[in-house]
Amino acid sequence: MIRAPFLIFPLLLTTLPLCAQGKVSFESQIWPILEKRCVECHATPSTGPDGKPKKPKGGVVLDSKDGITTSKKGTLVVAKKPDDSMLYASITLPADHEDRMPPAKKGEPLSKSQTDLIKKWIEEGGELGKWTGKKAEADKADAKPGTDKGKDAGKEKGKKGTPIAQLQAGLQPVPAATLAAFANGPFAVSSLGDDSPLLRVTCAGNSDDVTDKSVEALAPLKAHIAELDLARAHVGDAACAVIATMPRLLTLDLRQTQVGNQGTAKLAACKELRSLNLYGTKVGDYAMAALAELQALENLYVWQTEVSAGAIIRLREAVPGVRVVMANDLPEPMGEGAGNGRRRAGK
Repeated sequence: MIRAPFLIFPLLLTTLPLCAQGKVSFESQIWPILEKRCVECHATPSTGPDGKPKKPKGGVVLDSKDGITTSKKGTLVVAKKPDDSMLYASITLPADHEDRMPPAKKGEPLSKSQTDLIKKWIEEGGELGKWTGKKAEADKADAKPGTDKGKDAGKEKGKKGTPIAQLQAGLQPVPAATLAAFANGPFAVSSLGDDSPLLRVTCAGNSDDVTDKSVEALAPLKAHIAELDLARAHVGDAACAVIATMPRLLTLDLRQTQVGNQGTAKLAACKELRSLNLYGTKVGDYAMAALAELQALENLYVWQTEVSAGAIIRLREAVPGVRVVMANDLPEPMGEGAGNGRRRAGK
C-alpha cells in the first residue's frame, strides 16, 4: 500500500493535458496518423501497377509538404486556426456524416486523442519542420543535372489542383500605399498567409455598404486577389465585370446577392476559379452553360436558384469532377471572425 502513490505517478503523466506535454512534432506524431489512416486515398498522383493514373481524392495530398500546404487553396491547414482548417473539420464530423474522414468504409473515426493532437498541432502553427514527404523526395531522385524537368509542370491554366505557389510565382506584393487606401473602407484586405502576395478580400461585416461601385475600387488589386467574399452585399451583374478581370481568383462567394445570368457569364474569364457560391442569386441555366468554360472549377453552390437539374448534368459533363451543391450544404464565409465554421476536405 505504501507504493500506491508512486504507481499513480506514471498514470498521471499519460493523462496530463496536451498543453503540458510540449510542442507537437509533425514528423513523429502527426505524420504517423496521416500515413496510417489517410494516405491510402490522399497520396501524391502516381501510376498504378496496371499503368493507370492514381489521383488523390478531392485533390487533397497528405504525403508531401507541397500537398499539405497547397491542397484546397491553403485552407487544408490554416495556421493557429483549427476550426478554419479543412483537415481538422473533416476528421471531427459525426461518425455517420457522409463527408467524415476517414470515410466509414475505411474504418472507425480517428480517436479523440488523435483529433486533439492534430488540433493542438494546428493551434501551434501547423509547422512541418524538416519533413518534406514523398513528392519532394521523388523530385530530388528524378532530377537530372542540366535538365529542365518540372520547369513547366502544371504550367497550363485551368487545371484542377494548380498550386498557389504557381499562381504567385513572380508576383510582386501590392505596394503598401495601395493597401493603405483600403484601411478605412468597407473591405478587409489580407494576405493568404506566409507573406504571400496573393490576397483575401472580404466585406468584413460591412456587406450593407458594398455596392457595384465599391467593387470597382478593387481594380488596383485585381492581379493579386485570390479569394473574394461579397456574400450578402448589394452587388449585381456590374460587379462581375470587375471580378472577371481578376486572373488569379480561386474562391468567389456571391451568395444572396443580385447577380444574375449576365454577370455570371462574365465570370467565365476567371480561368483559375475553384469555388463559386451562387446560393440565393438570380442565376439560371444560361449561367451554367457559360460556366462550362471553367475547367478548373471544383465546387459550385446553386441552392435556391433557378438552375435546373438538366443544366447541372450538362455542366458536370463539360467540367469533369465538379461538385455541384443544390441543397443547404454551404461553406462558411471566408472572412476573419467567420465563426467556428467547419470546412471539409474533399473526398
